Amino acid sequence: MKERLSYTLLFVVISMGVMMGLIRPYLIETAQLTPFLTTRVFAQEMITRHTWGIVYYAASFMQSCLARPWLGASLLTTMLVAIAYVTRWATNLSDKCFGICWIVPFLLITRYAQMGYMVYVNKEIAIAFAWPLFTLLSLIVAGLLIKGLRYFFRNNKPQHQMSKALSRTLIFLSFIAFTGSAYLFWNQTYKDQNFLNSLQMKQAGEQGNWEQIIRLARENHQEPTRLQVCLNRLALYKTGKMGEQLFAFPDGSATYNAPEQQQWLRLMGAQLLYYNYGKTGFAYRWAMEDMVEYGMRPMYLRTLYRVALLNGETMLAKKYHQALCHTLFYKEETNDIEREAQTIRPLMNYTDQLDGDNGLVEFYLLQSFTLTKGGSREMVELSLMCSLITKQLEGFWPRFMALLPGWQGIIPIHYQEAALMVAQLQGGIDINTLPIDPQVRQRFERLVEVSAQMGDSANNAYNLKSEFGNTYWYYYFFVEGLKTT
Repeated sequence: MKERLSYTLLFVVISMGVMMGLIRPYLIETAQLTPFLTTRVFAQEMITRHTWGIVYYAASFMQSCLARPWLGASLLTTMLVAIAYVTRWATNLSDKCFGICWIVPFLLITRYAQMGYMVYVNKEIAIAFAWPLFTLLSLIVAGLLIKGLRYFFRNNKPQHQMSKALSRTLIFLSFIAFTGSAYLFWNQTYKDQNFLNSLQMKQAGEQGNWEQIIRLARENHQEPTRLQVCLNRLALYKTGKMGEQLFAFPDGSATYNAPEQQQWLRLMGAQLLYYNYGKTGFAYRWAMEDMVEYGMRPMYLRTLYRVALLNGETMLAKKYHQALCHTLFYKEETNDIEREAQTIRPLMNYTDQLDGDNGLVEFYLLQSFTLTKGGSREMVELSLMCSLITKQLEGFWPRFMALLPGWQGIIPIHYQEAALMVAQLQGGIDINTLPIDPQVRQRFERLVEVSAQMGDSANNAYNLKSEFGNTYWYYYFFVEGLKTT
C-alpha cells in the first residue's frame, strides 16, 4: 500500500507540474486545435465515420477541456493513474513491482508532450486522450479475460515465500523503471522557449492583452522567431508605442525548432495578424482553408465569426456564432468583439482584394502598408513604420508631414531618429524647423562622429550596439539578412 501511494503521488506531482507549469500554453493551444461540437450531427459523424468513433468522441470531449488547463490536465492525469492501477490489477503484480505499471502512462503522456509545432499539422483525433482511453479500455478487457482464465484454471497450490534478496531486487528494478520513464517524459517534453513564448504571445493577442505581449517580448532573452517579432510589432501598434519602442526590441529570425520547416508563422499567426491589421480577406481565407484541411477547430471558427461581424455579414456571423455556442469553452461575447472591431475599421480604407500572399504573411503585410498612400491616420502611421522596417524611405517625408500636426510638437523618438537620418542621406527639408529633441540631435551627431572615426570596420555593429542598439539608426545600418516570412 505504501509503495502504491508513493508512486501515485510522484506521478501526479510530475505530470501536473509539467502540464500546469512548463507547458501550460501548449495545453490551451491544443484545446483550440481540437474539433468538438455538442451537436447531434457532430456526434453522429464522429461515431459513424470511425471504427472506434465513440472512443474518439469521448477523447475529443476531454481534450477540449484543456481550454481550462487545470481541468484537462486533471482528467488526463486521472486516466493515466487509472491505467497504472488497472495494469497492476490485470497482471496481479505485487506492490513491490508497482513502479513497472507506470511505464505505459509515462509513454502515453510523452507522446502528447513532445509534439511542439507539429500539433498544428497533426491530423490524429484527440492525440492527448485517444490513446490513453484506448489503452485503459484494452487493459480492462484484457484484465477481465485474464481473471476469467485464472478462475477457470484456478490453481490451489501453496504459494512460496519470496526471499528478502529477491524482494529488494524487485523493489529496485521497479524504482528504476519508474524513474527511467519519468526521465524520458521530462527529456522528450517539448520545452523550446521560443515556441512556448510564441504561444503565450498569441493567446494574449487573442484576448486583446497587448501589454502582456510586450512584456513577454521583453522577457525573452534569446533570438526571437519572425512570429514573435510580428506579434510584438502588432502589440506596439495596438498600444500606441510603435514610434517610441519598436527598434529598442531585438529583431531576429531564429529557426523554428521543428522537424519540418512548414510556414509556421502562417499556421500559427496569420489569422490573428491579418484580422487585427484589417486584412479581413486574408484572415478569412486562411481560416477557411485550414478548416477544410484540419476540421472545425475553434481557432478557425473564432476568426471566421470575427471577420463576418467586422464585414457586416450578419447571417454568416450568426452561423459561426451558433457553431461556437456548441463548443465547450469558446462562446464569444459580441460586445467585446465590437469594441475590438472599432480599432480595426480605421485600417480598412482600401479595396480588400485577395491578390495572394503565397503564405508569406509578414512580407505581404510589410509591402502592403509600405506601398499604401493616404487613408486614415492609423494607415499612414503603419505605412510610415513599415517603410522604416523595410528601409524603403523614398516616400518618408510625405507620410511624416501628414502625421506631424497630430503629434502636436512631440514626435515619437524613432520618427525623430529617422527624420535626422533621412535628412542627412537625402536632404529635401530643413531639419532645424522640426521639433527634434536636442538630446536626439546630439546622439545622432555622436553616431556620425564615432562612425567616421571607426571607418568601414567590420566590427562596427558590435562596437556600436551598446550605445546605439536601441535606435532606428542601428537597425538601418547594421540589422541585415532577416528573412521575412
